Amino acid sequence: MKVSMIYMASGFGKRYGTNKLITEFRGEPLYLHGLLSLQKAAKLLEKINCQLILISQYERVLSGSVEQVPEAERFFNEDSDQGITASIKLGTEVAWDNADAYLYFVADQPCMAGETIARFVSEFMKSKKGIGCVCAKGHRGSPNIFRRRYKKELLALEGDQGGRQIMQKYPQEIWMMEVDERELKDIDQPADLTALRLELENT
Repeated sequence: MKVSMIYMASGFGKRYGTNKLITEFRGEPLYLHGLLSLQKAAKLLEKINCQLILISQYERVLSGSVEQVPEAERFFNEDSDQGITASIKLGTEVAWDNADAYLYFVADQPCMAGETIARFVSEFMKSKKGIGCVCAKGHRGSPNIFRRRYKKELLALEGDQGGRQIMQKYPQEIWMMEVDERELKDIDQPADLTALRLELENT
């Protein structure tokens, strides 16, 4: 069984005001936390062969993690102005042709644990559903996973809604896994990062 894990780190961070992906969080740039979680998940999934792909428009992101995550395949996103859909399409294009599923994870969720991702992939692959997503109290989040049968539709995506377009088309095919609410927290503005730092300090 094979899964291509696509890490999307191409956002402009317009609401943040600067490149949030390289902002320091707990001693490391923000983007690195999720990438390390994917790395850990891949190692935990002993019965699933995982491909780790990093998509970014930032050379600093592409080169900055080589020492810590050397196994990741890195690809420059020249169409980042088209939003998350460009990252999805590029990641799907360069993924293994014979992958059984494609997992997509955004780079601004620093608290998503590798163990959670591994459990998500493992349990989804055992399910009979075609699409999987994590959720907390009914709110869906990232990562998401799609079986290979959706590859053509993933490559044909347009606009900036990403995989939600496919989920809306096949609601009966969605399998969801409940996770800790903190793991889904994403960083959109500096205040989000400040609040998360305070929350972690007090727990």
